[in-house]
Amino acid sequence: MIKMKYIITLLLLCSATLNSYAQSLSYMDWVDRSAKYIDNNKLDSAAIALYNAMSLEPAHESNPVLLLNLGILQRQLGQYDDSYISFTASLTNNPIPDIVLHNRASLLVDMGRYEEAMEDYNAILVDFPHDVEAFYRRGVLHLENHDRVKAEADFKRSEEIDPDNMFTKLSKALIFKLDDRWEDAEKIYTNLINNEPNPDPIFYMNRAECYVNTNQMFKASADLRSLGDTQRNNPYFYFLRGRVRLEQFDKVAAKADFEKAKTLGYDSSIVNEWLKKIE
Repeated sequence: MIKMKYIITLLLLCSATLNSYAQSLSYMDWVDRSAKYIDNNKLDSAAIALYNAMSLEPAHESNPVLLLNLGILQRQLGQYDDSYISFTASLTNNPIPDIVLHNRASLLVDMGRYEEAMEDYNAILVDFPHDVEAFYRRGVLHLENHDRVKAEADFKRSEEIDPDNMFTKLSKALIFKLDDRWEDAEKIYTNLINNEPNPDPIFYMNRAECYVNTNQMFKASADLRSLGDTQRNNPYFYFLRGRVRLEQFDKVAAKADFEKAKTLGYDSSIVNEWLKKIE
């Protein structure tokens, strides 16, 4: 009994000490701590640190930026609804509203809320009429709505603003793919891979798609392997790899990839047509 009382007393003292320590941290201490957690890939802890900073000083002028960072963390953690709330709250008095709207629009696309995403890109272009990325992403949404005329108008505008911009080049590659000009699209992705300081892994997957559609399976396989685990939740990755493996006569692996693509949400009617080729 004496030992139990001692343990309980010790726990209470530790709790009080930790609580006192937490309260002794300043606003900037919590912000700095959040940055360190991010560096160590402790995103949950980083988000909590930002919460603590804003709770400590609810009227701090930097809170809109912290809310933006919190929304980004929540999105990475898969907390989409919370992320949307944070981005929306961040818009008030934010010195970089275009960045907030870009993040919220991209999130809305992931959530399947395309009309709201379109509204955000429209809002960006009202105040930032030379935002090439917004024209590109709005154009992609127009294509989702089967409106190629509006999409090409946005892509043309981005080329007028900055023909050498990465998003302008992506616009061209997308149109080339729609027109089955796979060799031309491949050249653009290769250019981006070779010349961008930190090429997005998705460039490799798009180039792999071009290689698959020009029957260059060895090159396609190399690009898909280079992606590592970055596309493990992307159904199109498995669909492409399934096509490569089928051409390499590995029907068992191809079937597994096609089934995985379907499980992750890829169009089942398309996948089923390819599964028939394995039978």
